[in-house]
Amino acid sequence: MAFVPYWMNPARAKEAIEAGQAIVLDVTSQLIDSAVRGRIPGAVRVSPREILNHNRHAADVVKELPGLSRDKTIIAYCTCPDEEASARLTRVLRDEGYDAWMLDGGLPAWRAAGYPMEVNLAA
Repeated sequence: MAFVPYWMNPARAKEAIEAGQAIVLDVTSQLIDSAVRGRIPGAVRVSPREILNHNRHAADVVKELPGLSRDKTIIAYCTCPDEEASARLTRVLRDEGYDAWMLDGGLPAWRAAGYPMEVNLAA
């Protein structure tokens, strides 16, 4: 059965973040990190390499993610609107019982909406 991603639009994501009800996971590849000019404030960095490693059990992937809570909405994003790593991370988290969503349009949509950005220190 194909996975149908759960998308959250940037406006709804911003509301959840500002209300303190969301954990944001940045799944941007380190290979392009220096080209990315910012990130969503407070986003926790997650290695897409670890997420895309299909030899790892989903529970192991989730166990290594910092600060997750089933009481909060988890929003994953990357720099591309349909990034495979964000989709897999969302599916893995949902399978483990988390309220996980992909940011619709990824970081480009967040930036285009004029929402706050944090300086990417690697850039």
